[in-house]
Amino acid sequence: MEIQIKRAVCGDHGKLFEALSELDRLCVGNEGWSAASFESEAAKKNGIVLYIEENNTISGLICGYYAVGEGDITSVAVHPDCRRKGLALKLIREFEKQLPNDTEDIFLEVRESNTAAISLYEKCGFGAVSIRKNFYESPRENAVVMKKSIILCKED
Repeated sequence: MEIQIKRAVCGDHGKLFEALSELDRLCVGNEGWSAASFESEAAKKNGIVLYIEENNTISGLICGYYAVGEGDITSVAVHPDCRRKGLALKLIREFEKQLPNDTEDIFLEVRESNTAAISLYEKCGFGAVSIRKNFYESPRENAVVMKKSIILCKED
């Protein structure tokens, strides 16, 4: 079965944003985004909220934005029952396709202890560039800042 990635937009039903929030909080805990945060990001001209829905359930999401030649991934979440199937990789690739032509770099932060996510991001071409001390709460932990330099080649 082919995976379909959908883009959330302003005006989508509020239950979609609630489901995105539930998945994000399931994966990252209390620091996960609220439904209002996902809805706000989807409403922004430069916001990107993508998700995979299977059997009326959100199985994966990616959220971020772009500005002045840079993209920033703010959240990636895949339901625990759906991991190790390449969903996060597909979401990251689709996020990159959604960025404007002038995008040169993409950034993200990841918990220092999240070796599975760091490995995934490295597979996608990201590399560690710095550490943000005590970036995360519950538990307090450093974030690894990762960057991927890209040159987008899109047909007009």
